[in-house]
Amino acid sequence: MRVAVVVTVYNPVIADLLGNIGSYLGQVDHVVVTDNSDEPALQQQIAQQLAGYPSVVLNQLLRNVGIAAAQNIGLERARQLGCEFVIEMDQDSRLPADYVARVVRQHARLTEQGHKVGGIGPLAVRKDSDEVYDGLSRTGEVIDVEYTLSSGLLVQISVADIVGPKNEQLFIDFVDWEWCWRSRACGYRIFIDTTLEISHMLGDGHLRLFGLNIGMPAPIRHYYQFRNFIYLLGQRVVPLKWKLKYGVITLAKLVLIPLVFDRKIKRLGYAFKGIKDALLGVYGKIGE
Repeated sequence: MRVAVVVTVYNPVIADLLGNIGSYLGQVDHVVVTDNSDEPALQQQIAQQLAGYPSVVLNQLLRNVGIAAAQNIGLERARQLGCEFVIEMDQDSRLPADYVARVVRQHARLTEQGHKVGGIGPLAVRKDSDEVYDGLSRTGEVIDVEYTLSSGLLVQISVADIVGPKNEQLFIDFVDWEWCWRSRACGYRIFIDTTLEISHMLGDGHLRLFGLNIGMPAPIRHYYQFRNFIYLLGQRVVPLKWKLKYGVITLAKLVLIPLVFDRKIKRLGYAFKGIKDALLGVYGKIGE
């Protein structure tokens, strides 16, 4: 069984990237790096630094095509290398020493039990506080979920072929969740092994308000979040309860941005542009 880590990078901190890649080496057959960076000097530095790793394969795109397209390219390269499975990673996360062996064993166990496995991943844990994301807990069990983050997700390439590629219209936000919903619509289940963990940090940090942690992304991400949410409202594979929940969250953000967020005008500008483009059917990378 051959496994590849597929990692997408965008203008990374080189030292951090090399440290994270170092945690993948020795656990998998190949590390496929798809470089979305748009800074020429950084592109050259990435190529130079990764050239010394025989098992690292670099796809250098010379522009930012979005995480969905980059992951599709990475999976196709893993297929060409003869891999049966991929583990998707983001540039900011590293793997525990025994992660790959454990998640592969869990996949085999679930398959032997008769489950159609779309993907199996870890708990996502905040780097700064050790808090588990998405209201989940360390139960020590394998749980069936409707969606999860792509980072650390083990997917069999033959299953990805049935479900289909990542949705490149979305470009970035909700790409991983939308694929999970499509997987479930095809009869495959998404699992989280709560004995596995990956440290993660969403956005630019969190804002504490009324006892709640509110994610604070880079301003441009509001464009993709608002636009893609409206897109997903029209997709039958998306659960109704998610549409209702995120409808409330999305409306709340419009109120909170001018009240408590920094760079209020910039954030609102991106949010309203996202709404406008969704209504006009404009998708892909933002046109500025």
